[in-house]
Amino acid sequence: MTVPTAAELIADGKKARAQNRLEDARRLYNEAARLFLADKDSLTYAHAIRHVADMYLDESNYSAARPLYEEALQLYRSNLNTRLLDLANTVRPYALLHEMTGDMTSARPLWQEARNLYASLRIEAGMEECDRHIANLTLTS
Repeated sequence: MTVPTAAELIADGKKARAQNRLEDARRLYNEAARLFLADKDSLTYAHAIRHVADMYLDESNYSAARPLYEEALQLYRSNLNTRLLDLANTVRPYALLHEMTGDMTSARPLWQEARNLYASLRIEAGMEECDRHIANLTLTS
């Protein structure tokens, strides 16, 4: 029996997530994350734990999602090789988490940061989503 690679675990995790088997998907992503961490591949590790956080966010398990987003953001922000899209795709759900938990004061600058990142990448859908959230936050404050 061969041990699956991190890439195989991620592929299996994506399939499990698409089938809404979130517990299996999280387990597979976490196994891959451990392998990335052992290989000192901090950016791929950050990517994997961000996906785990996204699954927790989908289930409204904010206390489980928050530290994973924070760790991923710390890793992305401290590495000069971070792709802006990876950073944007982590800031965005972290802003959503703050909004969903009623922390509008923290959510607003995060939405603005995500919007700026998406704008620098010319990703219209990301910019539009951020603009909607920023406008809604402005209306409710």
